[in-house]
Amino acid sequence: MVNFVGFYNFSGSGTEEITGIGSPTVPSHTEVINNDPRTFFSGQFSNLSRELIHVNLKGTSGQTQTMHKHDIRPYESIDVINIPLGEIDVIIESTNKIGFHGMGVLWKTVDEDEFAVFASKSSITESGSNPNVFNTDSYTRVTSAAAATTDLVLSGADSDFAAYKITVAVDAANVVDLFWTDSTNGSINFIGRLHFASAGTFVYDFPDSMCRNPSRQGSKMRATTSTAANTTFDIIGHLVHAGQ
Repeated sequence: MVNFVGFYNFSGSGTEEITGIGSPTVPSHTEVINNDPRTFFSGQFSNLSRELIHVNLKGTSGQTQTMHKHDIRPYESIDVINIPLGEIDVIIESTNKIGFHGMGVLWKTVDEDEFAVFASKSSITESGSNPNVFNTDSYTRVTSAAAATTDLVLSGADSDFAAYKITVAVDAANVVDLFWTDSTNGSINFIGRLHFASAGTFVYDFPDSMCRNPSRQGSKMRATTSTAANTTFDIIGHLVHAGQ
């Protein structure tokens, strides 16, 4: 017969706040779940933060050290069914404190037939992801005092920018064009044009899914001003890694 070993709660409580050590390879938290290769784990691990993290799922003694390395996007979960799971590593590339949740059950198989039945029903799946939910941890202020085209936000080779809020403030009459480009200033996609008759401020809000550059990695947010009136741009958003 199959024996029920018990319930599992990550770090003893189910939900734990883990402080990252800023390494893409060294775990910020490691937890041993089970040491018996005949004991199967079924449960779920969830990223409760707004940043991308990684987990290593490892086998028990005598099995492959790392069974599966997986990224967990913001508010995403990984479901593990009937896996002889020995250990989990949580890898946080920043030094932020993030919320992580884990729960499950452990069952021990007694003979080879039971082991074969449990193993035949093993699976790892994802659930609950909302890939458009990002941090709002990028703050940029750019001031223009000329009739010119100005770079506002430049993305890196492995990231692109998602805008949450853009504030445009002018000291006098001005026409302002906001637009996305690729890394070579081509592939123009307009966000909008603002006609200011005098000094004033306008705010773009993208609270639901954030406004994201269609050119993706290496792209730019730019603006063109029509006069030498002092114009200030405040941009809040997130530099989205290629894996998000």
